[in-house]
Amino acid sequence: MEQLKQIIKELTSISGVSSREDKVISYMIKSLKPYGDQIEVDPLGNVTCSFFSSVSNPKKLMLFAHMDEIGFIVRKVEENGFLRVERIGGVHVNVLPGLKVDVIGSKGVIPGLIGTTSHHFTKQDQKGKVPTDGMYVDIGARTREHVKELGVNVGSFITYHSDFTELAGDLISNKAMDNRAACASLLLLAQELFQIKDKLQWNIHLVACVQEEFNIRGIMPVVRKLSPDVSIGIDVTPSCDTPDMSGYSDVIIGNGPAITCMNFHGRGTLAGVLPDEGLFNQIVTIAEQQNIPLQYEVALGVITENAFISFAEQGIMTAGFSIPTRYTHTPIETVCLSDVKALIHVLFHFLQSLTTHTSFGKQYILEKGGAQ
Repeated sequence: MEQLKQIIKELTSISGVSSREDKVISYMIKSLKPYGDQIEVDPLGNVTCSFFSSVSNPKKLMLFAHMDEIGFIVRKVEENGFLRVERIGGVHVNVLPGLKVDVIGSKGVIPGLIGTTSHHFTKQDQKGKVPTDGMYVDIGARTREHVKELGVNVGSFITYHSDFTELAGDLISNKAMDNRAACASLLLLAQELFQIKDKLQWNIHLVACVQEEFNIRGIMPVVRKLSPDVSIGIDVTPSCDTPDMSGYSDVIIGNGPAITCMNFHGRGTLAGVLPDEGLFNQIVTIAEQQNIPLQYEVALGVITENAFISFAEQGIMTAGFSIPTRYTHTPIETVCLSDVKALIHVLFHFLQSLTTHTSFGKQYILEKGGAQ
């Protein structure tokens, strides 16, 4: 657990808004390089760590997690030195007033604060409301020229300030648990696969991908290059055990990773994931055989890359895992180490179970002559 905790702490402390994942990319390359047979980085920044099977013409599985985090971009610098900003990704506006942020300037990181009206002068009809239209960041500058001297300009990126916290019950909290906790699982899984790579009967490609929080499609160049038979994605899902979320679903923190039964995003993008039945069932069977706890996720309002990967190439069989997470898209995203550990275990045993005879998809209907 200590190694896992340390890796998550290091990963979540890095700034890496969509399209600016460079430092996370470097961390993943350095960590994966000792274990994979091949490491590649494409022009967008997707990192692929491949384990090649020695069998003839092996099938291919892609397992991915995104590296980027939500954040902000400077839209305008006011004459008096305050920064007007726009959100990048699904930033949770309710938590913003009064937060610490890191402004990524050309001369380094500048600490900042998201401003809020002083309590004493807040009008009665404004109390309890979140003023997002006038959102600004205060970096202490008093003029536009001072802002420029600090290396900050229109287009500078901003992230939540990192504040890694350990809670009771193996819970840890920080910004960017979505999705660096999943990236950590890829790193530890790579170590496990290194020990058995001579026994693998499928090619396994671990992919740390980019720009999920911005457009969900940053991984697509890798999909087109690999043309995998199976794609499994790892992301987070809201834990429904806090007083405000209690009862929405059965997925709660500390009860194991969740396997996706369905996710769907209907706000502007009609897309989601319905996993391949055979793939889903084999994962569940493996978990039961190994006594690894699994939860079952049906999540409306959630979308992952597999929503688009499913229909790429010749049609790709997909499945998804989610790490139960409290306070998603805030600076205090909270996960349980035992959930991440269980996720690594179920993935490891599932990958071991793949043989040259393993296949997924509905082509078996034709093979059986169309019999029901």
